[in-house]
Amino acid sequence: MTPIYQLTQLKVFRGQKCTLTIPELTIMHDSSIALLGDNGAGKSTLLNCLAFIESPTEGHITLDGQVITKQINQQQRRKIGYVNQQPFLLSGTIKDNITLALKLQGIPKQEHDVRIEQALSRVNLSHLAHQNAAKLSGGELKRAAIARATAHDPDVLLLDEPFSHLDQSHILQLETIIEDFAAQAGKTIIFSTHDRLQGAALADKTVNLIKGKITKSPLLNVFNGELRPPFFDTGKQQIHTTSEHDHASHIAIDPHEIIISNHAIDSSMRNQFTGRLIAIAEEAGAIHLTIDCQERFYAIISPEAMHSLDLTIGKTVFLSFKSTAVSLF
Repeated sequence: MTPIYQLTQLKVFRGQKCTLTIPELTIMHDSSIALLGDNGAGKSTLLNCLAFIESPTEGHITLDGQVITKQINQQQRRKIGYVNQQPFLLSGTIKDNITLALKLQGIPKQEHDVRIEQALSRVNLSHLAHQNAAKLSGGELKRAAIARATAHDPDVLLLDEPFSHLDQSHILQLETIIEDFAAQAGKTIIFSTHDRLQGAALADKTVNLIKGKITKSPLLNVFNGELRPPFFDTGKQQIHTTSEHDHASHIAIDPHEIIISNHAIDSSMRNQFTGRLIAIAEEAGAIHLTIDCQERFYAIISPEAMHSLDLTIGKTVFLSFKSTAVSLF
């Protein structure tokens, strides 16, 4: 595979504040990427840069082998489809909106009807082609916006928080749309979400953002609080760490490093907590556990471990992890 995007020494400033810092990031063709992080982590800013609707203050972005130094041209623009967090459709029908988008992309008029039908079929909205956009539900609006963004057949689809404010039925529909787009040859999809489990399940790769910076630490156990060496105080739990940071406002704990047991274990591990198992999910052959220990912890174990522990919802379990499993930011 070859890169569709390459970001080098990228920085975005808002006033005096640096909101995004990415020394290097490569995104390949034929990939599905989930941008993970809490509100304010920099997900939308990164997507705006990838869509070239916001220019970085420093650094540069390469699109399909071409360094973009100024505004992108129409041929480059056609490579990208973008749907922001709160998509807006103009007055008129869904078909009217897609027709206008095709005109702006320079698609010949004789191709419009076929492209519109294909785009609406992909998002299961063919029956609403002549529906007034103002009468669409939230889920229908998101799907219509995706149809508009993909009607010109882009190589890249960018989606900013596509699942926000939707009910479960519309979330499932959007998940199918994302999987179907990613399955097409030559297509790359990049979407942001604050739901880390959902992002990890849908995407081939995740990019974890904290305070505008990419971290390699999984974001399944991220807590904010205050560092009081040798502990990090979340306000509900004191978590032992070996870090020599002078200042830190967040920690992350690798869910693979958390050991689950039915009884307290005799161990040198400094962090040992008791909690109630509140969720069990299976993803990619692994078992994901959610344990309420005042703070909510996530652990990933094998199916064999789950069987031997005889885990059930509501059961009291013990979790343990080393101080070295804690990353500070």
